Amino acid sequence: MPDDLGQDRIAIIGMGIRLPGAGRDLDRFWHNIEHGVEAMSFFDREQLRSWGYPDEVIDHPDFVPARSVLDDYDCFDGRLFGYSPQDCVLMDPQQRVLLECAWSALEHAGHPPIAPDGNRIAVHVGTGLNVYLLDILWPNARAVKSAGGLQILVSSDKDFAATRIAYKLNLQGTAFSVQTACSTSLVAVHLAVQSLLTHEADIALAGAASVGPPTRRGHFHEPGGIFSPDGRCRTFDSQAQGTVDADGGAILVLKRLEDAIRDNDTVHAVIAGTAAVNDGARKAGFTAPGPEGQATAVRSALAVAGLEPDAIGLVEAHGTGTVLGDPIEVSALRTVFDTDRPDRQPVALGALKSIMGHLDTAAGVVGVVKTVLALKNRTIPPVARFTEANPALGLDKSVLYVPTEAHEWPAIDGVRRAGVSSFGIGGTNTHVVLEEAPPARTNGPRRREGSELLLVSAKTEEAATLSLARINEHLAGVPAADLPDLGYTLRTGRAELPWRGCLIRTPDEDFKPLRPVRRATASQAERGVGYFLTGGGRLPGSTHTYNLDAHFRQIVDQGYAELRTSGGEPDLETRELVGRFALAQAWIDALRRRGVRPSALVGQGVGALAAACAAGVLGFTDAVGLALGRPADGLRCAEPAVPLYAPDGTPIGAGQAGDPGYWAARLHEEHDRSFAPPAAGPDPAAWLEIATQVLPHVGVEPPALSNGYDQLLASVGLLWEMGIGGPWDPALDQGLRRVPAPGYPFAPTRHYLDIPPTAKERHL
Repeated sequence: MPDDLGQDRIAIIGMGIRLPGAGRDLDRFWHNIEHGVEAMSFFDREQLRSWGYPDEVIDHPDFVPARSVLDDYDCFDGRLFGYSPQDCVLMDPQQRVLLECAWSALEHAGHPPIAPDGNRIAVHVGTGLNVYLLDILWPNARAVKSAGGLQILVSSDKDFAATRIAYKLNLQGTAFSVQTACSTSLVAVHLAVQSLLTHEADIALAGAASVGPPTRRGHFHEPGGIFSPDGRCRTFDSQAQGTVDADGGAILVLKRLEDAIRDNDTVHAVIAGTAAVNDGARKAGFTAPGPEGQATAVRSALAVAGLEPDAIGLVEAHGTGTVLGDPIEVSALRTVFDTDRPDRQPVALGALKSIMGHLDTAAGVVGVVKTVLALKNRTIPPVARFTEANPALGLDKSVLYVPTEAHEWPAIDGVRRAGVSSFGIGGTNTHVVLEEAPPARTNGPRRREGSELLLVSAKTEEAATLSLARINEHLAGVPAADLPDLGYTLRTGRAELPWRGCLIRTPDEDFKPLRPVRRATASQAERGVGYFLTGGGRLPGSTHTYNLDAHFRQIVDQGYAELRTSGGEPDLETRELVGRFALAQAWIDALRRRGVRPSALVGQGVGALAAACAAGVLGFTDAVGLALGRPADGLRCAEPAVPLYAPDGTPIGAGQAGDPGYWAARLHEEHDRSFAPPAAGPDPAAWLEIATQVLPHVGVEPPALSNGYDQLLASVGLLWEMGIGGPWDPALDQGLRRVPAPGYPFAPTRHYLDIPPTAKERHL
């Protein structure tokens, strides 16, 4: 990619889908594309009758009972989005699909699906006609009367598709609903790109959904029309006679390329240029395709990208498979791509409709997803069921060809590039130029490899348990070097929901059994965690953390540096006191950098001195001086920033806390170095016993771990399960990348009105 063009490029950093034959699974979708697996469904008489089809329709010789449908078209995880069952059943199923796709796409991008305040995340989406409202909801008079007119309007109208997503996900950029018929979703992509290039938004979501109820699972074939006589689409083939309707949706997450590289996002592909034009009156009729407008859209997008037609190796066509549409589209493409360059590489044609039919408003964005996957896999996918080209296309004299099987995608001048077209009834033509992602690079030094804390959360116990299991399964394919990226993505790129679980993945140890998930509560978060600093433990027990964590090492070294500058030769007891004090401070700092701060501090012996330092009463050097036996006279103590307590729970008042002699006297007090929570006084939701390692006391048995660093991570994770903790120090995440990881395991349940008897009066 030329460096001077990079600033005008847009990165695709996330994708979310709901598609026939693939569901929410991008890998499964690619498998279907690569192998030409069709997603069309065909329905029998019993099914059709149950959906209200009269016999005269079923038996009509031109009726074709076929459509590509979603397996769980009538289901929705409304609980995740805070909707009541009544809200769910009233909502346009297309908008329900969009909500789930938006959530999945943001998670795929490694960004939290519920965005923090102050974001500039835009939403550009559209839907098809709300046939659920016409065929099923409106005829249910009781449901309509119960809901009321305003609720029906807000739940059903296209105008609210974008703003609904913005509201539920707290997206505070522009939110525009887009409607240009079949080209809706690619126009949404075009507009989202414009919002990023003009810096109106920093991240943009773009896509669409089209979902019809069971009352629309068939069509009438008309010779020369758009619908196939047998329920299959044979794009570009000599036997092509039309397409079939399909349900589904997709959303992309877009970001300026330079920003995505700066922020270490995973770039799946790059949008090099987009264009949208209209035919005007330059065609045979309002619903007819216009070759001049189509060619203009392609040329304009290439011009925006700064590319010649010779740079393109694949064009994902609108490809309706109709007698009229295919020749017109290929004719328009030939005027652009049939150049005179003698060494011109062939340009493959792609046609999503050959395996899935026509996704209507969602067709363009799903074509982009398909092409992104092809770029990532460096593979030209086949056009399904293609046997012989339609002679009217003139492909025998063209650089364009129809691939019949998947094959390697050769680069042109070192880069693979593609175009995606989408043309709407009425004449709005759109084209997007894509190119493969630049080589991944990381900004800043990466954290050293070690164990990683992996966090999951969900709305329900069942979803959290499933999510934890999916992450555990995913780990089998994650190299040790990529564990930090996964941990970072799960911690910063997911919503924090009440049911939570964590696991520690140690690169050189076997997988451990998963622990049950727990529910975080506001009361636990408010009570926080108390630190009990005992000063006990084996001094050599922190070597692993010392070697792994530079900040930890710096604090420990600072303690021993104070020893070396103290003059004379401190005795063994003094060296141990300083060592234990420095380790306690290092652990407290390590917890702070991982979002954990104490609500109460208790210490005994040298642990009392560490507590005073952690509360801000004493500085590090002054505290070490007391451990070395220096006079307390002249030291000044500050007000404690955290409540301090004696081991029995007695509060340490301001007078005692401000007296250096008090802390010097406590240094050598008789005490039991084992942990026992105070019988009175502070009442945190959990305790951390801090000695030469960190041991959690959180109401559950902690996992058995082999070193102090893993125990630190376990303590942070177990507290997070309770709702205790906050953001990590950004320095810990320097150089880490957001990477795709298993997303939310939606728990969809059926929210759909029964088909009313009046459906029989509906005409297809």
